[in-house]
Order: sequence, then structure tokens, then C-alpha cells
Amino acid sequence: MMKKLDRKTLLGFLISFLAIGASIFVLISAGVISLPGRNQKTPQETVVEEADELEALKKEYRQIYDENKAINEDYVGEIIFDSGLIRVSFVQAKSCYKEDGELYQFYTEDGKLVTDASDYTGNDVYIWTYWKTGEYDYNDNGGSTFMDYRNNLADQNLIVYGHHFSVWNDETRSKAFTPLEQLLEEENYPDNRYVTLVLQNEIRKYEIVSVYEFNATREEDFTDLQYWRTNYNYDDYDGNAYDPDYYRNYIANIRKAQLYDTGIALSEEDQTLTLQTCIGGHAGELFEIVVLKQISSTSY
Repeated sequence: MMKKLDRKTLLGFLISFLAIGASIFVLISAGVISLPGRNQKTPQETVVEEADELEALKKEYRQIYDENKAINEDYVGEIIFDSGLIRVSFVQAKSCYKEDGELYQFYTEDGKLVTDASDYTGNDVYIWTYWKTGEYDYNDNGGSTFMDYRNNLADQNLIVYGHHFSVWNDETRSKAFTPLEQLLEEENYPDNRYVTLVLQNEIRKYEIVSVYEFNATREEDFTDLQYWRTNYNYDDYDGNAYDPDYYRNYIANIRKAQLYDTGIALSEEDQTLTLQTCIGGHAGELFEIVVLKQISSTSY
């Protein structure tokens, strides 16, 4: 038979009970533990919240696109690293002449206005010209980030070029494609592997497959690592010559050249985005090439 508790023992139990209750309350308030149904979203609530966030993001992207398109008809979209590493607008000139036949106002590297475009392509229009002002810009923005003049958005490989700034021009290491230098180190890959491409009516998601160096003084790089092909099995610079094996060989060669193994596979069916910039101190000779494959597409 259970003994009757005396007053002292009962008071001890009560104090202990109150202490435990107070501790639990503190933990719940701090979010360390939670009660069933408290601060926990149902699957339906989570889906609705994610849908609302996506719609808000689409609205933001639409506003950005419309505002930039109003500034310059050559605006194509935004390149946004999900990590925040890079967020930059990019443009494209299909040739040195506008649709109405007028010559673009664009500049050479040393700031001279081009009046004879016979030795230039659309890629030269924005390399030293800032897309928002149409003026020569070497130091502030380093010209513009631009898509290859041969590209269409339906191409197998989109190629986008951006400047790399020296430290005395960009102490923050944040301008144009300068932050890509971080991807030369494997330790920076996991946090920066996903990229969003915001286009006129489409949001494309990409994942970085490989990062490698292209040496413009090495003949075999020109043969094996032709990242500038808009469709890998066609050589746009050689009369659109057809080479059915080039994409397969290119995939094998970038695996040999890559600075580290990302563990992400690339197949001959994949659509890609290629980012090119210089490597510090080797402008015109050594380039950093970042190859990404498309993993999703959403209309907006």
C-alpha cells in the first residue's frame, strides 16, 4: 500500500514540477523544441507559401526585364548566381549595324570611336561600350557583359563574355565576371554551383559542370576546347561545317582540362551555358571557362 505523502515531500514534488514546466516553456519559446501543431506548417501550407514566393520572384524578374529592355533594346536578360556571387545584366548585338542599317556607336579598347566596321563583329559593339549609356567605359563597368553575336536563345550552347578586373580597378572583386575567379578554387564550388538565367518570358536554371583554363597560346586548346561553338557539332567559324563527334570529344576534353571534378555529368543531349572571362594578369592569353548545363525551365 502506497504511503501517504507528507507535506514536505509534496512541496518538493511541486517545486520540481514547476521547474520542469518552466524549462520546457523556455525551450519552446526559444524554438529549441516545439509542440505538435505549433509553428509547423502543413504540406499544403508549405506548397502555397512556395508558390507565393515564386510568383513574387516572377513579378520582380518581370519588372527588372521590362525596365532594362526600355533602356536598351539589345538587353537579353540577367545572370544570377543563387549564392549572390554574381548578378549582372547582359546584352547582344547581332552585328555592328542596327536593324535599320545604322552603325552602332561603339569604341575600341583605347576609346576611339569606330567609324569603319569592316573588321568588327557584333561582339565588338559592347566589349568597351556600356549598354545603359552607349558610351565608352573602360574602368567603371568595363564595357558590358554580352552574349555572342551568333547566338539565338534556342541554341545548344549560349556563350556569354564578361570582363575580369584587376585589383586596382576593382578592390571589391565584384564587377562584371571578376567573381568567377573564386571558382578557380574547388572549395568555392559547392556554394556557387547554381545559376539562374532570366530571359524575356523564361527562367532557366543551370548547374556548373566544369571549370577549366583555356590557353590561347596553345594550339591543342584551339582544337580540343572550342567552347565558342553555338551548336557543338557545327563549326560556325568554318562555314558551319558539320562534325558529328565534336560534342562527345569536347566533353571528354573538358574532363581532362577541368581544374577539379564537380561530380556532375554532361551528356551530348544537354543544353549548356558557357561563361568566359580573363584570368588575372593574363588578359588575351589565359581565359577561365565555366560550363553549365540547363536543369530546368519555367515560363513567366
